Amino acid sequence: MNRLIRWPGLAAFVVIAALCLAVWYLVVDYAAEYMVERTGTKAVGAEVELASADLTLFPLGLELNGLQVTNPKQPMRNALVAERIRMTFNPGHLIKGKTVVEAMSASGLAFNKERTTSGALPETKKLSEKGAEIRERLRSKLGEFPSLAAKNAKEILENEKLATIEEAEALRTDIAAARENFKARLDALPDKETFKEYKARIRNLREDSGLSGGVMGVIGKVDEVREIRKDIKKDLEVLRSAREDLSRSRAEFQNRLKDLKNAPGRDAERLMEKYALSPKGISNMSALVFGPRYAQWVETSLIWYQRLSPYLAGMMRGGEKEEKRRRGEGVDVEFAPHRQIPEYWIKTADLAMEVGGGTAVGQFQDFSSNQQVLGQPLVFAFSGSGLKDAGTIEAEGHLDRTNLKSPEDLVKFNLKQYPLSDFTLLDRQDLAVLLESARVENADGSIRIAGEELDADIQAVFDTAGFKVKSDQADNLLISGLTDTLQNIRSFDLSAELGGTIGKPDVRIASDIDDTLKAGLKQTLAKHQAELKSDIKRAVARQTGDALENAASGLAGLDAIKEAIQERLEMGSSVLPG
Repeated sequence: MNRLIRWPGLAAFVVIAALCLAVWYLVVDYAAEYMVERTGTKAVGAEVELASADLTLFPLGLELNGLQVTNPKQPMRNALVAERIRMTFNPGHLIKGKTVVEAMSASGLAFNKERTTSGALPETKKLSEKGAEIRERLRSKLGEFPSLAAKNAKEILENEKLATIEEAEALRTDIAAARENFKARLDALPDKETFKEYKARIRNLREDSGLSGGVMGVIGKVDEVREIRKDIKKDLEVLRSAREDLSRSRAEFQNRLKDLKNAPGRDAERLMEKYALSPKGISNMSALVFGPRYAQWVETSLIWYQRLSPYLAGMMRGGEKEEKRRRGEGVDVEFAPHRQIPEYWIKTADLAMEVGGGTAVGQFQDFSSNQQVLGQPLVFAFSGSGLKDAGTIEAEGHLDRTNLKSPEDLVKFNLKQYPLSDFTLLDRQDLAVLLESARVENADGSIRIAGEELDADIQAVFDTAGFKVKSDQADNLLISGLTDTLQNIRSFDLSAELGGTIGKPDVRIASDIDDTLKAGLKQTLAKHQAELKSDIKRAVARQTGDALENAASGLAGLDAIKEAIQERLEMGSSVLPG
């Protein structure tokens, strides 16, 4: 035996093997747990926690238990929890550096669960700012909710700047500047003294000729007479030019003054549109009532999509880059297998999750790091029943990166007989609208993202509805109208569309509730409109009257200058020799 077995070598082998096994059981699980938490936290932007990780050799696989993924927007809630995730690896591909998961299963999946501690990270500022941009864009597309305060004309004008006063002040300033300009110009123009001098020159010519019949007949004085005539005509031309310039300026100011007289009416219409409750203002009330909740869903979905996009983008990578061989070194030649294998590939995954109090099962196939190499997109399908005891859901779709020039993500879904209760639609400090009870009779939808372009269309029909309006302004016209109208609605339809791009989404929401609200409030709103319009017009007229008079009075100064120019023209014409 001593000749056959080298006992020191065997002992060394046993020790090394024992150390490797000890490291495996003591360190590997913790290392796997650390990598999952670190990678997940970086991807999500909030804490990702794992209760335990178990890496097994026979069969080669990994089991994750107690996964918690924090919602970055709500650090005290988990966006996703999973009781158990189990995956088995292909050892042959793993030796070649390819991570191929033959089968994966996840059970106990649930969404939007409470946490015991906050999972926020200090470096989530940029993500929040990005979400704020999307949120602002969506809200601007939905429009502003009409003011609930039934303000009177006096209150409105106390908080509003009137364009009439600003335009009148601008006109008065321009007229004053023009008046000063023409006044300075008038001081430099030929005046009464100038033409007296011409008279004196003509009189002197007469006296020098010794004749009283006029200078035109005096042969010896023809050149002097022509020179005087030329000078007078030149001065008259300067005066005429100044008069024409002044006339053009005055005509322009006169047109502005004429338009200014209509400005109070425009101010009144603008204030009416802003403050008056009108059928036009409630023509898309469904967008204002349902929009905030829908916009919140869209915002959350797009933020998650952007957050995970860098990882989804891995599916769009081309083939492996060819490394340059350095001199003096060999090169590893990998013979192409029957089918090319990407760097990582989950062949199939079975999921079981809790949705709306019921259970849903699903499966996705071909989750890979390089769909071009694999030649297959990621496809998924889910179905669930017993959602809140009655509802069913079906969903299917794909994430396709097989063509770099036309990536496409698509999901189609159908929801039936899904009950709702105490569902908050609108939550403002001065107004809250709740859907106390309703049933989604049927909802069909599709969401498609092609590159950066968005295209979504959702159609839903609700029945057995019961609305409730809460506000501390029960006597407000809009509140009472909303309350009375919504209380009589038992069924309605709703359509939502999404377009634009991921960074700049456009949203549109419509419902047959709009027509019901518009008809119910039409007469009341018409009376409110007429009264407020009359009050606003009178109040605007009182505030803008002085400004209009001041602007008009400035024209009198220009008229005085024009009269002075005209007098000088007449004087010059009378002096001009025949």
